[in-house]
Amino acid sequence: MNNLITLYSDFTQLTDARKLFDEMPVRNIVTWTSVVYACTRGGKPHDAIELFNKMSDAQSVMPTGFMYSAVLKACGLVGDVQLGRQIHERISQENLEEDVILMNTLLHMYVKCGRLSDARRVFDGMLSVANTTSWNTLISGYCGQGLMEEAVDMFQQMPDPNVASWNTVIAGLADNGSIRTLDFVCKMHQEGLKLDEFTFPCALKICGGHVGFLAMGKQIHCYALKSGFESCSYSLSALVDMYSNSSALDEAVRLFESYCTRNGSNCLSLSFWNAMVSGYVGNGEHIQALNLLSSIHHSGVLFDSYTWSSALKVCINLCNLGLGVQVHGLIVISGYELDCVVGSIATDLYAKLGRMKDSFAIFDRLPEQDSIAWSGLIIGCAKAGVSSETFSLYRDMVSLGLEVDQFVVSAMLKVCSSVSSLGKGKQIHAFCIKAGYETKAVAATALVDMYSKRGEIEEIIALFNGLSDRDVVCWTGIIVGCGQNGKSQ
Repeated sequence: MNNLITLYSDFTQLTDARKLFDEMPVRNIVTWTSVVYACTRGGKPHDAIELFNKMSDAQSVMPTGFMYSAVLKACGLVGDVQLGRQIHERISQENLEEDVILMNTLLHMYVKCGRLSDARRVFDGMLSVANTTSWNTLISGYCGQGLMEEAVDMFQQMPDPNVASWNTVIAGLADNGSIRTLDFVCKMHQEGLKLDEFTFPCALKICGGHVGFLAMGKQIHCYALKSGFESCSYSLSALVDMYSNSSALDEAVRLFESYCTRNGSNCLSLSFWNAMVSGYVGNGEHIQALNLLSSIHHSGVLFDSYTWSSALKVCINLCNLGLGVQVHGLIVISGYELDCVVGSIATDLYAKLGRMKDSFAIFDRLPEQDSIAWSGLIIGCAKAGVSSETFSLYRDMVSLGLEVDQFVVSAMLKVCSSVSSLGKGKQIHAFCIKAGYETKAVAATALVDMYSKRGEIEEIIALFNGLSDRDVVCWTGIIVGCGQNGKSQ
């Protein structure tokens, strides 16, 4: 019967496995472990924990390392660090610390729960039995929380890093936008390790994200081609992103079209489509993006949140409300309306196009409201001249600790100018100083405009003199401000 439960588990027949378990009159530790493992593996970690607690309360059988491992995986999935710590104590009491597989599972549980100090203590205590998986797990934990100095330091202490170790550090550096990513890619190559489908996209991401790295990106492209990884889905998408972000859209289009011709559009992955659409949008080619979105739709490929987000951005950039309403209708049908990313951009769409009622309706229904949604509402309300609502939203956004960018600040300063509220304007100016926006062109221009309209000429001149980068708009603002306030000379 135990073997049958395991068999059902292997074929993801969790319902049958659970039914068989419930009907068994006698259950030993193998039975309990099999069903707990089945629940964890089958995406039912809460059920796994419930069964373990039921077994513990009954005190009918003694758990083994295999049972602890299955439950720890479930704890990591649901973030139940309290039960994880209880099991940790049992492992210590039962002298199971020499079981490297069990200890790696415990380490992974703490990492998944974001408890890196606990994870480090476990790792330090198991150094005598630690293997490559142990090192990689903790390095991955540091990378996941952006603690790249700790990750790199640990990687450099690792006795024999493998490809997964190198890729973990490289991916962590790439996610943090660090140019050191390329140094590690070069070192990996010099160590004689083969760059793979995970390494190339990380390197290309950095090349596309920094000015002046197009030549390096082309070299990596050549290497990927020679290594046989150019046609990998991840590499293709990363190549299109890299060329698009490096103002080499023609190269991205050539690459995309060559694969369309060679393999047929129906054979392309959605991520490859998405990369090309994003490339068009990022380079202001909105009609081409719209045409490509139409091609994806007619091919029968189902859009994901990334595709719908790009479609909404096209509508915003084209200022096309009718098209936006049509796209929103398709989003509702597809079930993505309350997706956090898609919903936020839809909120922004309606706000930017003056449909504040629709914007608020979507915003209020979102399960999670991010900075994009809040910014869209604030800028929309400012544009519509609803000053009281604008100030209220701004206060709420700041109190929630969300990132307020210089475009929101600019909108707020314009509201302060229009309602003659110099006091609130100075409060926002103080926020600009704290956030480092005072020297940014968008925020600085709005500050100059606000002080100009209130006759605060000394503030204008002080602001202007503090700017290292003065664009045409900023020069126009200071000239007009001085002229309007009797400082024509």
